[in-house]
Amino acid sequence: MRVLPRLVLAPFMALVVLGACASPDDEPTTAPGAPVSESSSEDATAPEPVETPEPFRGLPDGAGEGFESPAGVVVGEDGLIHIVTYGSSSNPAIVRGAIADGQDITVDVSDVPDRPATMDFVPTTSAFFLPSGVDLSKPVTFVLGDLGTVRIDTVEPGAQAWVEPRD
Repeated sequence: MRVLPRLVLAPFMALVVLGACASPDDEPTTAPGAPVSESSSEDATAPEPVETPEPFRGLPDGAGEGFESPAGVVVGEDGLIHIVTYGSSSNPAIVRGAIADGQDITVDVSDVPDRPATMDFVPTTSAFFLPSGVDLSKPVTFVLGDLGTVRIDTVEPGAQAWVEPRD
């Protein structure tokens, strides 16, 4: 009689333990997760971020499809900068941070080291607000680590640039 309760509880306990091991930073969702706060600015400098959405599989609204490119930048309607990377769906490269030096933005884009990755090629989108002090009316250069560098002439909704494909 004692064996039956153990057999019934074992799968349930396994789900609880596996669920506790998951981390929201490990894998993107299938759609934007967290709400984005609206902020207004009377000058042309970047607004202070309040909250950004979780990374998600797919492209942001208005993005052209850069299938030949490993990455790109798309400016969203809401003032967010969307970084699109193409690669593994199980361990995608996502934005880990961004640092501004004038109009040059160095974006830390990486996957989880030593984590297995599938050999598929899907888009994953991460988003962030530009750091304060960036002039939205001037060109902005984004250094996306080993993926490459792109430049957007003005930070206006719908503006986008894609890294040139490697041979």
